[in-house]
Amino acid sequence: MIQFKSLNGLSTLVLAGGLISTNFMSLNMLAKKDGGIPDISKLSSTPYSSIQIRSESKPDGGEEWTFASRQHDPKLVTTIIDDEKPTFNGGVKKRYTHKQDVAQFAIYPQGSDGKLTKDQIACIEKMAQGRSNGQMIADAGSVQVTPALAGVPIVGPVLAGIFFGQSRKHIGNAASSLAGQWNDC
Repeated sequence: MIQFKSLNGLSTLVLAGGLISTNFMSLNMLAKKDGGIPDISKLSSTPYSSIQIRSESKPDGGEEWTFASRQHDPKLVTTIIDDEKPTFNGGVKKRYTHKQDVAQFAIYPQGSDGKLTKDQIACIEKMAQGRSNGQMIADAGSVQVTPALAGVPIVGPVLAGIFFGQSRKHIGNAASSLAGQWNDC
């Protein structure tokens, strides 16, 4: 039988065993093809893609998770209007409208002959240049912060990746918008 001279040795052994077992559990979950964790990083995404993760609690206390992914599928914008207006004869006119449209990522007005004008092309180029410059600025800032986030035990690399990706996206979008406004687009 193993004897410990202090509680410190026992707690070290328990913590080490717990860390090793969580690593094996994670590897086991990732190794399963059907019931494992879906690899979200390998899913391609476009402005028209959507991912939905839903959790439902069962009456017996269990939970059921559902993962739905719609890649390269247009998002629908749903407009529902339920309106009541009084009429001149004292009645009430009810109007119910349910409309679904395909969401447009970017709509640029066309020129007179159905093609983009030189000014519109210049605006698109300036906004794209602003987006790439903004992403480079976000990269420079994220390089300073990412190692600190990656040092957080267990979830650090995930947090660092999320921070890096989101900062590039948001700062790139803001820079694109700023470039468009700066150039009177």
